[in-house]
Amino acid sequence: MSKIVGLNRRTFIKSAGMTALVGAAGAVTNTASAQSSTSIPILAGGRYDFDTPYNRVGTNCSRWDSPARRYPEGVFKYGMGVASMDFECAPCITEALTERVQHHNWGYISTTEPLREGIVKWNGERHGVDLDPASITLSDGVYPGIIAALRSFVPIGNKVLLTSPCYSGFYSMARAARVDTIDSQMRYVNGRYEIDWEDLESKMTADVRAMIVCNPQNPTGNVWTEEELLRIGRLALDHEIVVLADEIHSDVIRAAHKYVPFGSLRDEAVVNNSVSFNAISKTFNLAAMKNAYFYSKNPRLLAQVNQFHRAELSTLGVVANEAAYQYGAEWFDQANTYMDESHTFVENYIKEHIPNVGYTRNEGTFMTFLDFSKVLDAIGAEELAQVHGKNSAESYFQDWLTEKSGVYLNPGSSYGTGGEGHMRMNIASSRRVLQEVFDAMAAAVRNV
Repeated sequence: MSKIVGLNRRTFIKSAGMTALVGAAGAVTNTASAQSSTSIPILAGGRYDFDTPYNRVGTNCSRWDSPARRYPEGVFKYGMGVASMDFECAPCITEALTERVQHHNWGYISTTEPLREGIVKWNGERHGVDLDPASITLSDGVYPGIIAALRSFVPIGNKVLLTSPCYSGFYSMARAARVDTIDSQMRYVNGRYEIDWEDLESKMTADVRAMIVCNPQNPTGNVWTEEELLRIGRLALDHEIVVLADEIHSDVIRAAHKYVPFGSLRDEAVVNNSVSFNAISKTFNLAAMKNAYFYSKNPRLLAQVNQFHRAELSTLGVVANEAAYQYGAEWFDQANTYMDESHTFVENYIKEHIPNVGYTRNEGTFMTFLDFSKVLDAIGAEELAQVHGKNSAESYFQDWLTEKSGVYLNPGSSYGTGGEGHMRMNIASSRRVLQEVFDAMAAAVRNV
């Protein structure tokens, strides 16, 4: 895997423009010659090296290669939008994949029982949810699982309820299922996003047949408490609304916070009115392996979703996920600690160097939702968006920031109501890269 570091080095140096990353590329390449090609450098004390920048440019990487195509050469430098980690993956995964590739045969796989066992064990030991393997449906993504659920529970033209700002993919899932969405905008109270309970219940009208609960919430980073989840669940039950719990970021939790699976709540009726969707693709950066699952403690609900769902699992995806579940815990725990510390770095940097950018302290995920509204107002983004044919001030600012600093972020307006003035940023990178990214952004925005 280390060979990737040297891939398209000339293109990388030319297009990325990252002093820290370019400087480190050669060092990692030299180290690789003395290591297994499946090994991430391990430091003293058995620690994995997350601080050495890892070159993904030129690997058909959505985070780094896609934005570069939008801008003239040399403008784009830092891909900080797409939700994927910039860390070399856990060695156990690459080692398992390498071994499987040596089979030289790609016929049908015969069983997924080890994968199911991994799912049950991981959720039980880490999150305290007792799962019956028979209650789990394997999927090739959370997307197709939720789309199947929407088709099952929400008649065409009816609605799914979202607490916004929320993951932009929920809107595209709804379109795919031919259903509408309705937002209940959260309130910003004392530095945290809070559910507006009065508004939420007012939106639970007769044509709302499902509600997506995102926990942790993407992009705001909320980790919902047991009390908050129970309140949501009881309201949904009262209004005959099925809860669809998207828990894909469930492992990436900051210190002092606790993720509570919806399926583990102490109210059996609430749990039986829900279907939960998850994967370890965010945990181990395995989005390309197309492997996920969903479950319900209610066999009737699960059967309804399964009527609209069909998955064709990738052999390599199964292998990668099995390895992660069985052997990857130490790698992830170290990665999660590193990302927690990176969140602290971001918070401190913003407070000290760019006070005109608002920061909300994350409770989970490796995203941060930054408030650039003062900057947008200062540069006249609303008016300039119209002049330049952009659909929002945030979309205009995305280009503006890229052109001024090289930093590419995701527009907050794509995350529903309440996302105005904000940009979503991925912090799952080396802090050497984060330092350079924030220095570049600070130079662009602090004096506007």
